[in-house]
Amino acid sequence: MEKQNSSVCVAASAQAARGLGGRADGPRIVGVIGSRSLPLQYAEHVGAVVEDLLSRKNQIASGGAVGADEYCLAYLVHIGEADKATVYSPWSTYEGFPVKVRVLSRQFKEYGGSIVWGSLRGQEEYAVVRAGLLERNLRLIDAVTGIVAFLHGDSNGTLFTLRKALSAHLPVVIFCIDRRLPEFPNIKWKPLICGGCWEGAYKAVYLK
Repeated sequence: MEKQNSSVCVAASAQAARGLGGRADGPRIVGVIGSRSLPLQYAEHVGAVVEDLLSRKNQIASGGAVGADEYCLAYLVHIGEADKATVYSPWSTYEGFPVKVRVLSRQFKEYGGSIVWGSLRGQEEYAVVRAGLLERNLRLIDAVTGIVAFLHGDSNGTLFTLRKALSAHLPVVIFCIDRRLPEFPNIKWKPLICGGCWEGAYKAVYLK
């Protein structure tokens, strides 16, 4: 995919903070998250965004789920840049990861990636697992200085994470695939116009 002018695009998403990287005086960590239902045909697009973020010295954080998280993780392993990323897991062992991600998560760790483990074993009741997943999302939000999200379908977990990121006034950029832009109080979505891998993205503009 084209990468021309992509740095302009990211800078536009958070001018005062030097793009999605956030604080100028600390590590720039961008969360790349999204829907579990994101079709495989968008894996290349997720990878292009990850590559662009890495090219400007950002670190990557993700959640280790199937779909968008999986494509992010696979691309980091593929290009040998796992050491520049962290996975925030709700699980306490590899066995908690979805089967599709389990081998990939081991490769990610073996190639230098970091995993922040949770407390779930994967055998708990649904309510406990759901609470653990949401807690994982909160830990990720606490760690990052910006968010890129790929939305597809209902995406309740991703919407929860976006809501928390917006509450913290983080720079947020979203791609909406086959769905309408989500609505949040005091947030206006402005399309990014720089093209490249950011074509079709929207940035959050805070009205208050």
